[in-house]
Amino acid sequence: FKIKSRYSAHKFLLLTNNNSENSVNRRSDAVIITIVRTLIMYILVVGALRMMGKRQIGELEASELVVTIIISDIAAMPITNIEVPLITNISAILTLMILEVILSFLAYKNTGVRTVLYGRPSMFYKNGKFNQQEMMRQRFNVADIMEELRGNNVCNLNDVEYIVMETNGNVSVITKQEKSAVTPEQMKIKSDPVRMSYIIIDNGTPVYSCMKSLGLNDEWLSNKMKEHGIKNVKDIFYLSFEEKTGNTVVIPMDKK
Repeated sequence: FKIKSRYSAHKFLLLTNNNSENSVNRRSDAVIITIVRTLIMYILVVGALRMMGKRQIGELEASELVVTIIISDIAAMPITNIEVPLITNISAILTLMILEVILSFLAYKNTGVRTVLYGRPSMFYKNGKFNQQEMMRQRFNVADIMEELRGNNVCNLNDVEYIVMETNGNVSVITKQEKSAVTPEQMKIKSDPVRMSYIIIDNGTPVYSCMKSLGLNDEWLSNKMKEHGIKNVKDIFYLSFEEKTGNTVVIPMDKK
C-alpha cells in the first residue's frame, strides 16, 4: 500500500510539473505571437496611413478621420486576442486603405464628390456681420470666435474682414487691408528673393537625397568640413545649404 501511495504521489508530481511546463510554454508562445503580430500590424498601419496621404491628424477631413479610427481599432484586435485570424484584419485594413485612396482621387478630380465627402467652408463673419445660422449649425459660439482671433494675433473684431471655418475644422481669419501687415511691395522697397535652405547633415548623418538634388558630392562635403576644422561628419550636428547663394550654416556637435 505504501509503495502504491508513493507511486501515485510521484505520478501526480510528474503530471503537475508537465502541466506547469506546458502552461509556461503556452504563455511564452502567446507572448511571441503577440510581439510578431504587433510588429506586422504596426508596419501595415504606418504603411496604410502613408499611402493615404501626409495630412496631420488635426487636418484630417471627417471621412479620413473615421477611416483612421477604424483602422486603429481593427489593428488592435489581433494584438489583444491571438485567437482572431490575422489575415482577416489585414484584409479589412487593406480594403479601407484602397477605398480611401480611390475616394481621395475622385474628390481630387470631381468637385461634387469632394463636397459630399468633405463639405464646404462655413462663412462665420462677413462685412461686419455674424452668420448666426451657420454658427449655430456648426455649434460655434462667439467665445470660440474670439479664441480663434487671439490665436491669429487679432484683438479687435473691427479689424476683421472675414472669418471662415475650413472643411478640416481650422478657422481662417482674414483681416481688413488697412489692418494687415505692410509688405515691401506696398512700400516700394526692393527686397531680396526668398531662398530655400536644405538640410545637408542632420545630427551627424548626411542627407544624401538633398545633396543629390543640389548637385553636391562627398568632395564638396569634405572641403566644407575642412573649412570649419571638422574631421568627422559625426562631429556635425547641423549643416544647411542655401539654394542659389550657396551659403551654409554649420553647427558642431556638443562635446560630451
